[in-house]
Amino acid sequence: MKRLSLFFLSVFFIFSSSCSSKKSSDTVDFIVLQMNDVYEIAPLEGGKVGGMARVATVRKNLLKENPNVFTILSGDFVSPSLIGTLTYEGEKIAGKQMVEVMNAVGVDIVVPGNHEFDIKENELIKRIAESKFQWTTTNVFHVVNDDTVSWTQNGQPFPNHIMKTIDGVDIAFFGSTVPFTKKDYVSYTDKYESMREVYNSIKSEAEVFVGVTHLEEDMDDSLATYFVPELDLILGGHDHANMKYTFGNTLMTKADANAKTVYVHTVSYNKVTGKTSITSELIPINESILEDTEVKALVDKWVNISNESMAAMGYTPNEIVMTTTDTLDGRESSIRYRPTNYPIMTAEAFLFAVPKADLAIFNSGSIRLDDQLTGTITEYDILRSFPFGGGISVVDLKGDVVQRILETGTVTNVGIGGYLQLANAEKKADGWYIKGEKLSTSKTYKMALPDFVLSGGEANLEFIKDYQNQAIAPPDFNGIKNDVRDIVMAYFRGK
Repeated sequence: MKRLSLFFLSVFFIFSSSCSSKKSSDTVDFIVLQMNDVYEIAPLEGGKVGGMARVATVRKNLLKENPNVFTILSGDFVSPSLIGTLTYEGEKIAGKQMVEVMNAVGVDIVVPGNHEFDIKENELIKRIAESKFQWTTTNVFHVVNDDTVSWTQNGQPFPNHIMKTIDGVDIAFFGSTVPFTKKDYVSYTDKYESMREVYNSIKSEAEVFVGVTHLEEDMDDSLATYFVPELDLILGGHDHANMKYTFGNTLMTKADANAKTVYVHTVSYNKVTGKTSITSELIPINESILEDTEVKALVDKWVNISNESMAAMGYTPNEIVMTTTDTLDGRESSIRYRPTNYPIMTAEAFLFAVPKADLAIFNSGSIRLDDQLTGTITEYDILRSFPFGGGISVVDLKGDVVQRILETGTVTNVGIGGYLQLANAEKKADGWYIKGEKLSTSKTYKMALPDFVLSGGEANLEFIKDYQNQAIAPPDFNGIKNDVRDIVMAYFRGK
């Protein structure tokens, strides 16, 4: 249905005012249930928050209010998760658990997030095929044999918009994704222009325009302010913390990651005035919400699979390792750009295991949580933070090498996985200090660091592998297994 001209609206309003029509015939109402960045299917923080079975209950309750409910997930769901790294029935799970649960919840529409491309191409193709919900994108494409083509679902190309119609009112859903995850099998077009092009192609066909985006906050701001200011609502993702802003006539919201909260938008379109009004409420997903039994059964199935795997590795997922009022920040948008408490504590844990070390470094990319932790921290939280584990080594290095490592890791590597977080090392105005003393380029320092970094696995730090033959990596440190997960657990328990 096209937008009515101002003249036609005036005539229609005069005519309708003389009629005894009810408000309900003039107004179309629908509800949008918004999630973003959901990797965990089960409740977190000892069962207190989150959980997709609770989200399913919220959705069913909304459907009792209004049969027109659209459940949207604004990107990032097949990865990262600890369960996704495990193997089941001979195959890596790789998000299968998430898609199965989302199908049961009743998700309607998703836009790809950057983490969708963490997994292998064939794995992602399987997840798309298993999806009962619709994928849509304006700027993400599939590279096949050097050709750039549309991703497909059920043999059909991903649509660049999805149109829903209620009582003659058309609602257009369309969105874009940050081009952060670079893989040979994926290609991106401009995140803004792609949205503008689609809007221009459909602007005469719909009354309500909803952006489903997986962009950073400032990108959503630019989208609504400069590129597609005609959007009524932006359902954002990527930032992991709830927010609500208005840019001109556009409302932009994001919920908390892992369904700790969801946004519920009640949208009303007035056919007479052509105006859209939106009432939004951030709903905490917590113990006060009963778990839907059908979805809980699926969640329990996958939790049992992962628990058996973790038990075989010697871990007890629900065992508490620390209770804290602080928020441990493991979000990629934080830990790869600046010193942040969670990875710094990880580096400190290395010194806890190796008290003779002068300093410790930790590559932020090893934390795959992309979330925040607070309250009750369990073994499962540590395992999902470091799903790939890995040991640490101790190596004696001259001060000039240490300085090169620190400079490269904290300056050159800003924004990537090789950004280094430090313990007992600090840069001041006059240079680097180790354990409070000015670094000497001729002095030898004992450094604790992940084996992956020592092997030259991080970009721009490949030179470190030249010192591998000088390192020691015992199987344990005073009874603590030489695995970053065990080391962090022991340190947290000590705190």
